[in-house]
Amino acid sequence: MSKPRVLVIGLDGATLDLIQPWAAGCLPNLARFLQEGSYGKLLSTIPPVSPAAWTSFMTGKNPGRHGVFDFTVRDFRGYGMRVALRSSEPSLWSILSAQGRRVCVINVPQTYPPEAVNGCLVTGLGTPSGCVYTYPPELTKTLQKQGYRVNSKATLLHDGPDAFIEDVYQVAEKTTDTALYLLNQTDWDFGMVVLRLTDEIPHFFWHWMDDSHPAHRQSDVLHREAILRCYQKADELVGRLVTAVEGRGTNVLVMSDHGFGPLYKDVYLNEWLRQQGFLTLRQYLSLRGFLTRFLQKAGLTRSRIGHVLARWGLDWLRGFLRDRFKTWGNFFPQDGNLHTAELVDWKRTRAYSVGYIGQIYVNLIGRDPQGTVAAGKEYELLREELGQRLLEMVDPEDGEQVVDRVFRKEEVYNGQFLPEAPDLIVLMRGLSYITRQSYEFATQHQVFSVPPTKETGGHRLEGVLLAIGDRIAQHIRVENARIEDLMPTILHLLECEVPTDVDGHVLTELLHLNSTAYPVKYSDPNLRRDAVAGLTPEEEQSVLEHLRDLGYIS
Repeated sequence: MSKPRVLVIGLDGATLDLIQPWAAGCLPNLARFLQEGSYGKLLSTIPPVSPAAWTSFMTGKNPGRHGVFDFTVRDFRGYGMRVALRSSEPSLWSILSAQGRRVCVINVPQTYPPEAVNGCLVTGLGTPSGCVYTYPPELTKTLQKQGYRVNSKATLLHDGPDAFIEDVYQVAEKTTDTALYLLNQTDWDFGMVVLRLTDEIPHFFWHWMDDSHPAHRQSDVLHREAILRCYQKADELVGRLVTAVEGRGTNVLVMSDHGFGPLYKDVYLNEWLRQQGFLTLRQYLSLRGFLTRFLQKAGLTRSRIGHVLARWGLDWLRGFLRDRFKTWGNFFPQDGNLHTAELVDWKRTRAYSVGYIGQIYVNLIGRDPQGTVAAGKEYELLREELGQRLLEMVDPEDGEQVVDRVFRKEEVYNGQFLPEAPDLIVLMRGLSYITRQSYEFATQHQVFSVPPTKETGGHRLEGVLLAIGDRIAQHIRVENARIEDLMPTILHLLECEVPTDVDGHVLTELLHLNSTAYPVKYSDPNLRRDAVAGLTPEEEQSVLEHLRDLGYIS
């Protein structure tokens, strides 16, 4: 066989549930994978949160071993949160680089700050504005001159659906153009590019397509095919990438970090914990909290100021204020809500929720600064009680059970970061009900509401894996594949050694390789954990603003 090469195309949030029925008539390039290659569902992390899933893909490890559980991470010096950066665990591209393979990586989420590789790397979701986002560093200026953007600018709430879709498409087109430019400019063994349009559009347009969704209106036809057209655009871009590498011995994998489905309600787990007696609110606000509430009622929030400046074409002024007055972002509240850390009486609270989809922490003595629950028997009894009561939760609108499953963290995670993991992970109504950080007390004693972000689509546990190439088996339906399995599988495809400390395993059933001639080779881990520099306060705010625009946090 010729020298192997692998190209991975990530379609963020893509689901086989949509690809299969649309493939034959609408998605010719993806249909080819189904007809000529092999495919299957790809199990995401629990819960299926993009930063955790993409990091599990690139490290081959579960979140308990790479430390990324959500879009933000707990700061255990207090009860606040920080933006989650890339893991310090060795990545697929760092391992490939160490074994002499050249890589070309574009727009993979959770890769900021950029790490040194044998080749080039352009960071993805989680990248602040106005920073160096490439390796080598000088590549940033080259891409900026070409009009490259890491993040979309328009939001559906403030710019309208048409402008939002157009902006998402522009970013996807430019990402593809940049990927083709870099893949053609360099000699590479492993290439990867992630397109996010199949996540960003379904989040807000699911109800237009789904006539069973409560928000669906028969009379609304303007964007009924928005998600179909989004997938057709993704199919077109996949076709361009595949055509560019075809005939050069390249094996192509198309994969997603999670699947997608309808989203019906947000669940305010902290309000439920308050009603159940596990969480207590402050009787009086601190001086800072009082000032925050005053500014919120006056409409002087960073979110509102930023969007007003953007509407007036003065986006540069927001950056100027941030650079000139370093503390302005800390002085003005982000939005119209008082957040958990400001409202909770921690000395009288036993459990609290922070995070996306459904995560609960115990206020643990020795870990949390004002912990109230002792490790050991008291901790275990509290988790058991919480789990039982959560399973009894019903939505008063229909009287039906809400919670499907409550996982203890050690059921889904293991590794050195286990102490930092949420103590309970709650999955509700097939993930059609979720939590969302910082909206916990946005309503007047309500536990359920329609998503205030106007989202009608959300993440699912089962993503997609499609594969084609001379080293890929044909007509195989891949079963029980996990996102951690792709990293060791790609290493084996490229005839590289697989570190013995990964959680994933090589998907040998996917591969057309003689096991005698090409046995899986393992080696002891020989790369040290990489020190990851933190963000400046300005960079932190930049990332948080983009995550809020996407609806992942308030």
